Amino acid sequence: MKRLYNVISILYNDLRETNMNEKNKGNQDEFDIFIANSIFPEAASIFSTHIKTIKSIKNTAIIVMDTNALLVPYNVGKDSVSQIRTTYEKLVKTGQLIIPGQVAREFANNRTNKILTLFQQLTRKQNSITNLQKGKYPLLESLPEYKEAIRLEEEIDRLIKEYRKTISSVLDHIRSWRWDDPVSRLYADLFTEEIVFDLSIDQDNMKKELKKRQIHKIPPGYKDASKDDSGIGDLLIWFTILEIGRSKSKDVIFVSGDEKPDWWDIRENQSIYPRYELIDEFRRKSGGYSFHIIHFSQFLDLYGASESAVEEVREEESKLSTEFSLIGEFIHKWQILERTLLSKCSLIEPNLPDRWRMNLREVADQLYRQRLVDKMFVLELQELNIIRNLIVHKGESEIDKIPSEIKEIILRLDILIDIASKISFDNVD
Repeated sequence: MKRLYNVISILYNDLRETNMNEKNKGNQDEFDIFIANSIFPEAASIFSTHIKTIKSIKNTAIIVMDTNALLVPYNVGKDSVSQIRTTYEKLVKTGQLIIPGQVAREFANNRTNKILTLFQQLTRKQNSITNLQKGKYPLLESLPEYKEAIRLEEEIDRLIKEYRKTISSVLDHIRSWRWDDPVSRLYADLFTEEIVFDLSIDQDNMKKELKKRQIHKIPPGYKDASKDDSGIGDLLIWFTILEIGRSKSKDVIFVSGDEKPDWWDIRENQSIYPRYELIDEFRRKSGGYSFHIIHFSQFLDLYGASESAVEEVREEESKLSTEFSLIGEFIHKWQILERTLLSKCSLIEPNLPDRWRMNLREVADQLYRQRLVDKMFVLELQELNIIRNLIVHKGESEIDKIPSEIKEIILRLDILIDIASKISFDNVD
């Protein structure tokens, strides 16, 4: 799923981010108490800024695509893919379409996952169907109804065999793809060197900028501090957008399914407005132009794609939103479990080693040695920790779980939280 984004209420505050925030609180030299002056250096413009509407700029604005938008065609039918192609072709012709270099690199990393997920789903579907014939019942052979049942079983088994053979052919076709799957071919036809905008950066300065934004929670990128790249991906894309606005003196419409709080103001699990910090920073860097964020379905609708294509993409976005919201709930409850176990263990070990704050397994083992939890608790924690690590370090797009399975995982996590909250020290030696 995605990513599906993913895809949306984010409660994604991993323990690593929490620890970083605690460290920042302890180091006041790094926190700028006048940071608002840097975020909004032109105070008067807060009242005078005019943001042009999306419809008024659709024919002149630069359209910047996010990685999750480029992955959408892997989840829709050929008619919708055809509509997507037509929409891109229009924008390429008018010179409005841009793919950031960072987006291209992220697409390269995620494209394989999409194809492997398709392969996995078809393989499981093929293996899940079993033959009907389980045995013969000679006593019933004189009954016409039984004879007909046997005939139907044989016909169904024949069809199942034929179905498996056909699926095998489809799987062989997927195996034959060498970066020439239908979506990759679509992009190869359209995304020429002129379409890709690869930002030239000073890596040391970019790292400093990322750290500053994470300390002060300046959008975007600070919500991804726990990822392997520390959230640099979003910041690279944002700086590309700023440079596009500056160098081309154009409004920008960013097409993205990312709905984390470091891009959007969110209420009731709904993204309401793009963060004003982003709008104001773009205005200043571009010389007064406007910045908007829209979903991929809105993008297709804006540029005249068919109603059926827009609806199919919207349904996919809704599905991913549900999955992503459940993943957010899992992460949130995992944090509750972390805090509960650490607080219990700190009563035994007042000076917890720093490594324990990043390794619940050691915490659980310590509680197990004190006979405060049983072995099943430790094993269950270990299994759920694998899922948590997949989300944090590999991304939501690699989590192959349907919503009902995620709900079951959350229920398992609730049981561990309940057990942890009831840990008693009455019998500790």
